[in-house]
Amino acid sequence: MTETSSEVKVHRKPNYLGVFWVLAALTGLELGVTYLPIPRLPVLIPLALAKAALVAMYYMHLKFDRRIFSVIFGMGLLMGIGLILSLTVIFGPRLLDVK
Repeated sequence: MTETSSEVKVHRKPNYLGVFWVLAALTGLELGVTYLPIPRLPVLIPLALAKAALVAMYYMHLKFDRRIFSVIFGMGLLMGIGLILSLTVIFGPRLLDVK
């Protein structure tokens, strides 16, 4: 079977260096948050999820693969979020105290 030009998807090369710098900036932001006198968990969890999403989309190539792989990864991510939230509820009062 031959492919027609309408069936071929254009696959652009991702900007891995740009993603690296965004991840480095988010890591620096996380490091800065640890020195601020604010509750850390509500800030660090979304930053960690954003970093995980960037790694999954670009370095695991989920952005360019079939949708089913993203769905499977998303289900695992939701289970991880549920685990984090349940542990936060259980151990949260001690973790949310500002020192």
